[in-house]
Amino acid sequence: MARTGTLEVLSDVNHLLSTHYSLISAVRASQRAHRDLLRNHPSPPHEILQLPLIPSPSPSPPPTPPSPARRAHELERERERECDPRARTDLPPEKRVRLARYANYVPEEETFRNDYSQRYVDGGEWPQNWVLGAELDKRFEEYPKQQRLLQLKRAAMNASALPPHYLPLTRLRAMSPAKFDVILIDPPFYSPSFSWDTLTTFPIPQLAGDPSFVFMWVGSGAGDGLERGREVLARWGYRRCEDVVWVKTNKECNKGPGTDPPTSSLFTRTKQHCLMGIRGTVRRSTDNWFVHCNIDTDVIIWEGDPEDPTRKPPEMYALIESFCLGARRLEVFGRRRPGHQLRRGWVTVLLDDDGDMNAVDRFDPTSEAEAEVDSRASSVAGEEEEEEVVMKKEADIKEEEVLEGLKAADLRTGMEGLEDAVLWQRAKWEREVRDACQVPPGGRVVVPSTNEIDALRPKSPIRGGSANNNNNFHGGTMAMSMSGPGMNMGMPNRPASNPANSFNGVMAPNNMGLGGNNYPMMSPPMRMGHGVMNPGLMQNQMQMPMGLPRHGYGDWRNAHGGDDDAANEFGHDARDDG
Repeated sequence: MARTGTLEVLSDVNHLLSTHYSLISAVRASQRAHRDLLRNHPSPPHEILQLPLIPSPSPSPPPTPPSPARRAHELERERERECDPRARTDLPPEKRVRLARYANYVPEEETFRNDYSQRYVDGGEWPQNWVLGAELDKRFEEYPKQQRLLQLKRAAMNASALPPHYLPLTRLRAMSPAKFDVILIDPPFYSPSFSWDTLTTFPIPQLAGDPSFVFMWVGSGAGDGLERGREVLARWGYRRCEDVVWVKTNKECNKGPGTDPPTSSLFTRTKQHCLMGIRGTVRRSTDNWFVHCNIDTDVIIWEGDPEDPTRKPPEMYALIESFCLGARRLEVFGRRRPGHQLRRGWVTVLLDDDGDMNAVDRFDPTSEAEAEVDSRASSVAGEEEEEEVVMKKEADIKEEEVLEGLKAADLRTGMEGLEDAVLWQRAKWEREVRDACQVPPGGRVVVPSTNEIDALRPKSPIRGGSANNNNNFHGGTMAMSMSGPGMNMGMPNRPASNPANSFNGVMAPNNMGLGGNNYPMMSPPMRMGHGVMNPGLMQNQMQMPMGLPRHGYGDWRNAHGGDDDAANEFGHDARDDG
């Protein structure tokens, strides 16, 4: 049987070979016949061969490629014609409305084109240019309650904000014993005098309250800013807990593809980082007198100031004010900028025009005068007049003396940006900020809140089912038992790291921003005492919408640095970091 199959295969192969040979023979015979015809064909007459050749036209020059700017302009004009609803009479009214509102809407496909990478290649447009709702006044247009909450908080802040206060960097060390709830730092990286070691020596720990927050810009991440910034925070007694990111756009400064500023990094740097540190213990579930979490995102999208590349987003002030209710706010390394006033409700320590950080250690005669007036005010208080009246009088005397000293030292040259600002005087400022916030005796200096704000703000669950009795917005005593069953949030058998801090515990992470998946950011598991809590369980307990679907942020998530030692927790003892 096998022999018969082999014979059949050999027979088929022989048949194919014979057929192929016949085909090759026919082709060769045809070629020989054509060659014979060509040889026997008569040559053309000699006269025809002597005729001149017909001249061919010269080749056309190659088209000049358009410049990148012209090409980007042509693409923009073409998109404008395609997106003009008045020229698209073939579309129904609802599609013309979408076409007029959204630049990347394609009515033929009934979709939004999101090929931002191709737009960057063709026209140099950064993808973040197309994020919708990035402006502060357009935030949460599809979420009226969230928008109403931000409006109420801004109104409360503006009602209690003092005029902007300022003082030169030479008087920074003389500000103690004043305490601040929030400190914003924008180091002058452009200055030859800048160094992280010098920044570490600044008296931030002496000016920080307990609890308090510090926000410090550390650069784009191309250098060692993120690492050195965390080291400086640790030296000051702060623990890094968040990372706010400013994403730049190039809507106005785009000059076409391939025109991004040169960089030594692997990618085009379009962001800046601002580290957030916490000092003391703040529980997001019970300390709503001091913090309101999940109010806004931790991503800021802003074009930047083309006239001042060192200027940071003004929205950073609003983000801090929405998050922290503390009314004592300090900005270090502020700049005098023509056309831009200092921020109301803030005390700004001004940097000299030359950006010299070493000015903090220069001798300032006005500091000694201020200390002398402070001692006189404390010595005569209560002898002939009431203490408050004495403080007011002495504060006025002190302000006049310091102003004279500033004029003599020629420190008030160049008053651009300081027209409405007030020179900071500690006693007077402390009295005025307490009056503006309507703080009762013994209360905390925080922005007054309202029942509507408390009803609209996102809530965090309280461990053990306890009720949130901390509704005294001016800092009444918290009626909470930290030793009951289910509420053992501290570390037993271990003293507090700060004697003034009576709650030595850990808390849920503070997600400053709102993620896109409707759950709080919890990188590692949370630690509750010495145990471990499942983040999924916390997610089921929250049951609150915390994302921004269809709000233009797409996949822009909270830009956390993923720090394992911080674990995104508020206020646990720094020794837990290992």
